[in-house]
Amino acid sequence: MKSVLLIAVSFCLLNSAYAVFVRVNGLEKEAVSKISVSGLDDNKIYAVSSRILFVSNDGGVSWDNIFVAKGEDIKDIYIDKHIYGTVYVITDSSVYRFNGREREKIFSLPSEIKGLSIYGCNGIVYAGTTNGVYYAYEGLWKWSKLGGLDSGISVYSVCCLPSVLLVAASNGVYVSNKKGMFIKELVLKKVDTEKSQESNKGNIVCRKITPDIFNHSKVYLGTSKGLFVSFDKGRTWQRITIPSIYNADIRDVRQSYTERKSVYLATDRGIFSVDTERGLARPIFEGLTTRDILDISFNHKGILFAATSKGLFMRKQGALAKSFVDIDKLIRSEPSIREIQEAALRYNEVHPDKIKKWREALKKRALAPSVTTKVGGSVGNTYEIYTSKSTSYYATGPADRNTYWSVSLSWDIGDLIWNSYEDDVDTRSRLMTQLRINILDDINTIYFERLRIKERLMSNDYGSIAEKMKDELRLKELTASLDGYTGGYFSKRMRELHKK
Repeated sequence: MKSVLLIAVSFCLLNSAYAVFVRVNGLEKEAVSKISVSGLDDNKIYAVSSRILFVSNDGGVSWDNIFVAKGEDIKDIYIDKHIYGTVYVITDSSVYRFNGREREKIFSLPSEIKGLSIYGCNGIVYAGTTNGVYYAYEGLWKWSKLGGLDSGISVYSVCCLPSVLLVAASNGVYVSNKKGMFIKELVLKKVDTEKSQESNKGNIVCRKITPDIFNHSKVYLGTSKGLFVSFDKGRTWQRITIPSIYNADIRDVRQSYTERKSVYLATDRGIFSVDTERGLARPIFEGLTTRDILDISFNHKGILFAATSKGLFMRKQGALAKSFVDIDKLIRSEPSIREIQEAALRYNEVHPDKIKKWREALKKRALAPSVTTKVGGSVGNTYEIYTSKSTSYYATGPADRNTYWSVSLSWDIGDLIWNSYEDDVDTRSRLMTQLRINILDDINTIYFERLRIKERLMSNDYGSIAEKMKDELRLKELTASLDGYTGGYFSKRMRELHKK
């Protein structure tokens, strides 16, 4: 077990020496839902936190609040690829155009229709809504509804290729033909008929559709149940059947100009680098404190930004540390990951042994009989049992020798073969399995993040006291998190190992 831990820690630390996510200052307390780097300037970055639009003009070092939406949530942003400093924002009810700090409302959505996505192409701005797509030419802002789509559909993403417009909607993918008419090329109901262990999974939702930046005939579709790809501009589609991302909830799909063969996914299971040709998916997690990734974006240098519910993170390519800490010294007085996993599962009452005990109890229950008692004969006569000077006491009971008591035992032999309560155990088992997986994901992320912080503190590779203080506080925070998951066992076990 120790050798496995050594290998795992070595791998994490070696990777962290070259590329690791760090929390971006200024937005660490914000739940960031959208992040986008300008295609004209790597230093200009936009981020969205619920109803606030932030901008950084220095690559993420500092942030300014340039817009607060009142009474409406910001759903999506789009940075103009041709006009520097221009960004479009869609909220629940409106579309805004920003040029620097200047703001202009260019569209008020019809009542009872909510905005979902925003996109621009060939001088046209497209607004995806809960009832189709609205579009307008830049500068004119005369909005019309895009025809050819089914009525009442929600549009979560739009993208364009030369002479082709693709729309990812709640019921499938629409692709325009040479005559401008739309054809539904991917019908999600057909895809959703695949067998699943859960019968209530619902329909697939198209999160993001985007073309390959190196091959414009290739298009990616991220959905709530996995990744799809088309090699003919969206005419035909196939599912990417890589186990680690199969049925993952994919929120965003991006590529880096520095890597031709990889596509990056923001999912509910973390960030993955996917090689679709080789059928491989590699998780990118070093430094992240959560697996729930909402959005990602690259700059031209290949630096990756990740928007999460726990703040904004940036994946930095760093130089090697000035000094290294021996792994034996690093994990000394540290409980193993397996030990902490066991403690967390037992403390949160989701250990597999609990299900095992339930099943064993069901077997014993089948052997236990049903007990019935019965009283017969004359039981209604009353007897005087005690008399004082002023009061008499009476009792009611059997009146003659014909009174009898009986006890009967019965077994349901069928319960020895199949107990109806096993259905309840199966249902509870599935729910506990999912909860157990979530807890283990969190424990693993926190545990190894804590080791990386500890290694950096022990190597003393800091440029200032303030940087070191942040890591010291972060180490305490991660320790407190592990204590919370284990009921204080982590710190208690560390003290025990330190005494040895």
